[in-house]
Amino acid sequence: MVNDEGLQNQLKLMIRKSLDDLQTAKILFEHKKYEAASSKAYYAVFHILQAVLLTKNLSFSKHSGVISAFSKYFLKERIFPEDFGSYIKRLRRDREIGDYNYSQEIGEEESENDLIVAEKIIQTITEYINKMT
Repeated sequence: MVNDEGLQNQLKLMIRKSLDDLQTAKILFEHKKYEAASSKAYYAVFHILQAVLLTKNLSFSKHSGVISAFSKYFLKERIFPEDFGSYIKRLRRDREIGDYNYSQEIGEEESENDLIVAEKIIQTITEYINKMT
């Protein structure tokens, strides 16, 4: 249980950031900006992962650290579904393609799937955090 009021406020801000990024991803998708939508979906998930790690007083500056710690403390402990690991890998790969790769692109179907899994992850983790606060 998270009893610290400052931590509770920080978690609320992080959840809001995650949800705002997810909403932005949906808007980008509606405007056929599939690569940008996938990138924003990844960042929405990244923020919620940072939030849930904070419930264990864990904080990491690198993306790899956040993902690795989430796997160690939440997936291996079976707090969240194991398939979240593969979803997060996919989101990260698609973000890297969308942001940095000139020879590949993210299409409509891939981007739509990214939004679906991002929303599932965010909803599940948000419910978990809300139960703790």
